Amino acid sequence: MGLFSKQKPAPLDERLDALQQEYQNYRRRTSQELARADEQAVRRTVTQFLSVYDDLERALQCECQDEAFYRGVQMIRTNLLALLATLHVQPMDSLGRCFNPDYHEAVGHVTDSTYREEQIIEVLQTGFIMDEEVIRHAKVIVAN
Repeated sequence: MGLFSKQKPAPLDERLDALQQEYQNYRRRTSQELARADEQAVRRTVTQFLSVYDDLERALQCECQDEAFYRGVQMIRTNLLALLATLHVQPMDSLGRCFNPDYHEAVGHVTDSTYREEQIIEVLQTGFIMDEEVIRHAKVIVAN
């Protein structure tokens, strides 16, 4: 608006309404950005704990003479899975299923007529899903 313009400024009520709408949009956008930042922080933190799960799985695959030690490692893994479940994180059950590139990463291929086409015969690293979204693909070996 120029100094000598013939247009009248908008009435005060209209300007206040526009300012109020702008403020409400700002609050909504800020709230959404904070929620996204919070979700991303949880995902990054959970991803860091998945290496602990892998270590516990490897420890359980080794032979152990001390039964109490083995049960202790099992309990720690169970508690970790329960903690992850509270954050809506679930391990994928991939063994024996059909290969799906949305959930699995094929790191090996075996030709064997005893398995059906594209069947997962070994899981090298468990994949995880959080809120219906893959946060880590399962590393698998696929047949045929």
